[in-house]
Amino acid sequence: MQVRVDDIKDEGLALDFCESAQAFPALAEMQDEGECVFVAPICVGGRAQKASGLIEIEGEVRTSLRLRCSRCLTEFSTPLHVPFAVAFAEELPSIADEEDGGEVELTAEEMGLITYEGEFFELADVIQEQVIMALPLQPLCRTDCRGLCPHCGADLNEGDCGCRPPVFNERFGALRDLKINKKD
Repeated sequence: MQVRVDDIKDEGLALDFCESAQAFPALAEMQDEGECVFVAPICVGGRAQKASGLIEIEGEVRTSLRLRCSRCLTEFSTPLHVPFAVAFAEELPSIADEEDGGEVELTAEEMGLITYEGEFFELADVIQEQVIMALPLQPLCRTDCRGLCPHCGADLNEGDCGCRPPVFNERFGALRDLKINKKD
């Protein structure tokens, strides 16, 4: 997913491509380890513009994936739409230090820029980063998922299993009915 800098004209460059998850090393590794399965290609649509020595890209990553619910362990499919905006710079601009009039060197990360060398820049790392950041930490098949019974393992979304509610540690059971009267 290399973009040639000279292809970006004054009116910009439309970006529209689809790749399989295997084209992105981190996403392929996640899929191989069973964390998720990409059931659709990863499609990118957007626009690249040159502005003040920077290349700005705004777009959206779209795909569909299959995850395992963190509560009931059933697999479910979900679409993923991730808008993004990134800026590339061939070299970092210098910023004057107001105290002593010298220059302060900031890293590209501190400025929110991605550096590139030569006449091409790579979008694969940016795209896989956007997808990874958009993945839910605890995927849920639905917002009201009841999960599994901690005793028998039955799926509570399909109905009650008949198990009694858990009995909590009774060592402090006498304190349950304790009333404290506050005196000012």
